[in-house]
Amino acid sequence: MRSIAKLMQDWQFTGPDGKTTLVELPHTWNAKDGQDGGNDYWRGTCTYSTTFAAPAFDAASQEVWLQFEGVNSSAKVLLNGRNICTHDGGYSTFRVHVSDLLAKDNQLTVEVDNSINDRIYPQKADFTFYGGIYRDISLMVVSKNHFTLDYFGGPGIRITPTVQGADASVQVTTWHDGEGEVSIELLDAAGNTVATGKGPDITLTIFNAHLWNGVKDPYLYSCKARLVVNGTVEDETTTRFGVRSFKVDPKKGFFLNGKSYPLHGVSRHQDRLYKGNALSIDDHYEDAQMIKEVGANTIRLAHYQHSQDFYNACDSIGFAVWAEIPFISVFKPGEDAHAHCRREMTELIIQNYNHPSIMFWGLSNEITAASAVNEDLLENHRLLNELA
Repeated sequence: MRSIAKLMQDWQFTGPDGKTTLVELPHTWNAKDGQDGGNDYWRGTCTYSTTFAAPAFDAASQEVWLQFEGVNSSAKVLLNGRNICTHDGGYSTFRVHVSDLLAKDNQLTVEVDNSINDRIYPQKADFTFYGGIYRDISLMVVSKNHFTLDYFGGPGIRITPTVQGADASVQVTTWHDGEGEVSIELLDAAGNTVATGKGPDITLTIFNAHLWNGVKDPYLYSCKARLVVNGTVEDETTTRFGVRSFKVDPKKGFFLNGKSYPLHGVSRHQDRLYKGNALSIDDHYEDAQMIKEVGANTIRLAHYQHSQDFYNACDSIGFAVWAEIPFISVFKPGEDAHAHCRREMTELIIQNYNHPSIMFWGLSNEITAASAVNEDLLENHRLLNELA
């Protein structure tokens, strides 16, 4: 079974002035200068470093992974002085396997760069590209037989509910590394089992399904996936999902579960005064509650992938969500920028596919604000659309 420990305290931060101070995560070095509206905030490379003891694990049967939920904009990760991974893109989860690199005591260093570049989106926009480790870092111990962790930062499970009259057909697809038989259990909101099955790609039926019906009734089921070897559960993951149908009519608007559902809402960014984008889980849920209080039933999550905490809040409150990538304002020609744009879309969808609140994947925003329309730009949009 997997265990997760967060690495959030006692980080040595070497900032723009070259001085080293002790900070806790989440953290951004632009919490103040990125909020005065001057667009003159400091951009460059800063360094975070901490030490941790190797977790207790059996090297013959277990693995250790590091998980980063958000480092903006580019991260170079070093463990005990060795470069173990880099990740471009400041808004998505990435993981790295470290079992064979651990010592008794370990130094973890993350070089974080939010400087101007020509390959990572966003390139230019009317919001601050906060630099820092502004979401959680975790140390994970899992069995060598586990649901896949290195597939674009996703959860290793994909849940596709389809409304069929009073019932729901639920396709559950899983990916795993190593050996094992996959066992699936679907549970209602009270924790009662409503369907079970075995296999990495199976379809189960929920009879008399309770629909996820927006802010009126955001009902959530859970899917518990277990990986079993010789009768022993090696790994387990639980994912919430909702059963709903929706469509958009060009003349009549948005429909949820076959009924007209006019959308009234807001656009939301992930920052606060004197915190920048380094928000706590309580901050995310408070934002969601304030949006609910004004009577909104939909949110456009601008202009990038948001925290899992906020998507979870949207699921439980019932917002209809537009989720998008930071392909905004400026189009950069060249394969490096094209490839990164497509990777951001891939990570957005794979990491967030199971959220019932998400209805739309946004391809771009104001992309002609500082770029002329040309065939290269149009082709990149076609590729993004086909990818989605």
